[in-house]
Amino acid sequence: MTTADNIEDGRGWASDSRLRLARRRDTKPHTKAGQIRALWPEIAAALEGGQSVKSIRHWLEEDAGIIVGTTSLTSYISRIRRRESRAHHALESPTHEAHAVDVPIAPNEQGVRRPPGGAQHLKPPPNADPIAQAMRALTKPRLDIRKLHGDGDPAGKSLI
Repeated sequence: MTTADNIEDGRGWASDSRLRLARRRDTKPHTKAGQIRALWPEIAAALEGGQSVKSIRHWLEEDAGIIVGTTSLTSYISRIRRRESRAHHALESPTHEAHAVDVPIAPNEQGVRRPPGGAQHLKPPPNADPIAQAMRALTKPRLDIRKLHGDGDPAGKSLI
């Protein structure tokens, strides 16, 4: 079918592509992780119902043809749960990062900048130079051990 035929039918390349993608959506994913993600709602329901990971692994092998070890399945499950948790947390507090930058941070007596209330997870201001502390330390004069112990000429005069 050519572009001219699509125009006559009232369909364009986008609708053809959508149809092809919709047909491919139901095919089995190529990776084990993708296959487990596709079956995740059923796996999660089985776990919520009290089934063991070992029995779910056995079912996946028998019914879906997914051969995976118990340890690997546990790893896949924890990855999916972490991803869901991050997505859920991002939906709960979309202004969390904006709020973190807006909080005034005052230096304490040691010069360490800490936000009020003791929250330690807030980011430093965007204009803070992460290398500034190292540069200050490197520009200080080196420690002279002779000055520390009083060795040599205390007045700084040459005795010879």
